[in-house]
Amino acid sequence: MARYFPLDEYEARWERVLAEMQARGFETAVVFGRGGGTTDNCGDILYLSNHYAISGGMDSSIWSARSFSGIVLQQGIEPQLHIDEPEPRRDLVSIRDIHCHKHPFSGVAKAIAERGIKGRVALVGTNFIPIKYYQQLVEGAPDVEWVPADDLVRSVRRTKSHRELDCYRIAGEGATMGLNRLMEGLTSGLSEQEAAGEAAREIVRRGGRLQMIGANHGDTLGFDQRFPLTGYSADAPKPGDMVTGTVHAAFYQGYYLDPGRTGVCGKSNADQRRLIEAAAGIVHRLTDMMRPGVKLLDVAAEGDRMTAAFGGSVSAIMKNFPFYGHGIGLGFELPRISSSMSLPEDTAEKNMVFGVESFLSLDGVGAAFFENIVIIGDEENELLTKSPSFWW
Repeated sequence: MARYFPLDEYEARWERVLAEMQARGFETAVVFGRGGGTTDNCGDILYLSNHYAISGGMDSSIWSARSFSGIVLQQGIEPQLHIDEPEPRRDLVSIRDIHCHKHPFSGVAKAIAERGIKGRVALVGTNFIPIKYYQQLVEGAPDVEWVPADDLVRSVRRTKSHRELDCYRIAGEGATMGLNRLMEGLTSGLSEQEAAGEAAREIVRRGGRLQMIGANHGDTLGFDQRFPLTGYSADAPKPGDMVTGTVHAAFYQGYYLDPGRTGVCGKSNADQRRLIEAAAGIVHRLTDMMRPGVKLLDVAAEGDRMTAAFGGSVSAIMKNFPFYGHGIGLGFELPRISSSMSLPEDTAEKNMVFGVESFLSLDGVGAAFFENIVIIGDEENELLTKSPSFWW
């Protein structure tokens, strides 16, 4: 198979990151990422090089830091990719200068030292680089001051190119169909794992890589999933049970979506419908507010007002996710839509992609979750996840 994005897309990305480095006063940056299933941490590497490491596991007598890779960015020099695999996939990777290592952190440090780089170097990935591997950087490049800059690449890739948005539209189709299969199964009384299996088949056959399919019902409904280890249990909802379903996946070319819905197995009652409709109503209202230039603190304040107006109780999932959405791209990203997590300068901007979500709970009735994924547009927002709002 061929690389999805053409080379000029990557060249534009490199230029944008180099410009951001210059604005922050950096001549050099080292960007680390981790693949091997931890897709949240592979985004920067995937964005800059289209490399994804597949191997993971503990260190051994011949390897360390399996699944890690790094990119050296230096003003005036082509990017350099360091991988943990013995040979690169040059038909997929966009960077020409590739180095293979059994110890990628030591290899990056050696390359930095051989270039004679000293002083401040931006380091991307400090939120997941283990101390033992960071020590290899320190020992291998002793003249470097490693400056944490985890948002360096993310700040550039918050807004998506037209090609990325087209990719997201394909991903949105897969997310919609996968969520439909999940909710159809749960509301018809299939076990959670059977319903998840139907959703997985739809997602995988459309080119997605699953992170998690979540399902819940019954007495654990206030939590994110009924069985956290897998996301779904072997239990089946009973007639009248409220059910929740969500699909988290890199649905196409690594681009993430995580939509969710709440329904009822069999026939619903008035209180259940009121709860679910209120959760959906919050998302629809906040999505309408998400226009270019709007402060996310203002959006969050409206979410807080609507949540308080509904009343009800506070579930475990509401405590775990105190926000109304998040940026999204090659993983779950900032900024958040939250009174406690958004910064004063956080705004919605054209060509950003957001998940907009809400959580509500009502004692004696259950808990509801609703999430859509949208592209922030100039004239209007574009809905990517088009599953029905209500399942009755």
